[in-house]
Amino acid sequence: DAMATTTTTDARDDDASFTARGERRDATSDAADAAESSASADAGATTSTPPVNEFRARYDRVRDDACAVSSIEIRGNERTRASVIERELARAYEARTLDGIKDALFAANARLYEYGIFKDVAIVIDADHEGGRLNGGDVPGAKVVVSVEEKDAFHFKVGTYVSKRGEGEAEATFGLRNPLGYGEKFEVELIKGQNSSSTYSAAWEQPKLYGSDVNLDARAFQSVECFKKLSSFDVTSRGIRVGVAGDGPGTVDYEIAWRDVQDPTRMASREVRRQLGHSLKSAVTHTYVSDRLDRQVRPTSGYLWKIRSELAGIGFMDNALAAKFVKSEVSAHVVETLDASRGITASASGRFGVLFPWGKSGNDGDSRTCIADRFFLGGVGCLRQFENNGVGPSDARRGTKKTAAAEESPGAKTPSSAEDGEPSLTRDALGGDFVWSATAALQMDIPGEKFEAMREAGIHFHAFATAGTLLPLAALSGAPKDAIKVVRDATRASLGVGIVWPLPIGQIEMNYGKVVRAGTNDRVSDGFQVGIAAHVSM
Repeated sequence: DAMATTTTTDARDDDASFTARGERRDATSDAADAAESSASADAGATTSTPPVNEFRARYDRVRDDACAVSSIEIRGNERTRASVIERELARAYEARTLDGIKDALFAANARLYEYGIFKDVAIVIDADHEGGRLNGGDVPGAKVVVSVEEKDAFHFKVGTYVSKRGEGEAEATFGLRNPLGYGEKFEVELIKGQNSSSTYSAAWEQPKLYGSDVNLDARAFQSVECFKKLSSFDVTSRGIRVGVAGDGPGTVDYEIAWRDVQDPTRMASREVRRQLGHSLKSAVTHTYVSDRLDRQVRPTSGYLWKIRSELAGIGFMDNALAAKFVKSEVSAHVVETLDASRGITASASGRFGVLFPWGKSGNDGDSRTCIADRFFLGGVGCLRQFENNGVGPSDARRGTKKTAAAEESPGAKTPSSAEDGEPSLTRDALGGDFVWSATAALQMDIPGEKFEAMREAGIHFHAFATAGTLLPLAALSGAPKDAIKVVRDATRASLGVGIVWPLPIGQIEMNYGKVVRAGTNDRVSDGFQVGIAAHVSM
């Protein structure tokens, strides 16, 4: 043979890590001429290997030589069907040079890891001494050996986190991985909140549907979202959600769910009581994300933007109980390093959303939006120094004489649930159909040798300025000039500084700030505020 070649590829590193066997197992290659014996086809073997520079030079001499795959052998697939792996390696048969085969194997390796069912994938290419040459003896044949190590069939995960409603929740997920051998996953998810929130769902995930780049996720669910700490309602939903995602940044979901808005407190305001009852949601959602941040936890450069559009009422246009609306939201985040030596970065983020009702919904034929579909604003994650959902339209709750007195006297102490057995909230957050918010911030590492451990944990200072507006669509029904004035007059703003501690579940913020501008009925949190926000608050 003109050459003997061994290549092991691992897509967890790029082509730049292509080095000799024994240096790294991620991407190794040994190209030798006919005078030298071929390397072992065993991916785990180590042999006497020339220095990397010499190896690279020898490989470069033969990388464009004619070569074609003559056979593929698969090892270690106890549950995975061989056809699944062979399908991802099919493009290697089309390559006609050693370098072309190597590139095809790198790409196949990456696609195999995308299934999420393998702990390790090693692909080895060697001269096919038994198969001889192809195309009448003009092209040397190459033998490919794929060794896979599968993940366990059963998986189980538990964790805790804080929801967007500010409620602590515990989650348990268990299921089967690759039970039928096509890379599929079956999962059962149980989530229980510290109040009355809960979610129970069963999901089937099928990656690479019928050999395509489409991933399918089908889920049946029942969820209860409890808002009683923020407003006098909760939402029970039962339905099915089907989502598809390709190899690009976009996803498409369809959801059909029967929803029930209830008042668990028996103290709901008049506007919330108008929202109580059943509704049917049949909606298609498209989400597009472009993520160019260098990392998710405290990024230092790059940007991220997301567009989410939802159309509800599909197939039920004449049904009075069907929710009918068009909802669109755009959010973006950008960050830049100002001084790397001191860990100083500057970031800006923004959010803009609109909710338009269409048709007639509800028994009264009204075209108002459902409170379960509206935007909310306020909290550490979106508008600091305001309480969760504490900004925008609200309505006075029904209550005892004490709550009425607190409503009439803003400076009076609001009765607590511990004192009277009723929630301390005096007004229900109603949400809005139009929202925008913006945040500008500076981050800096904590200086000093004594705080080295804190810096290693990612704990840092930040200073911020935030602003935003939340309004019902009816408030913007006038002329554009009048609508701009309404938005300007309804803008809230705050300033502050604080300490941020990034954790896997999000970042804990301990802030001290001042509300610069607030509405009469907003729930503000001047002074110290502690909460958990997403790593990239949008």
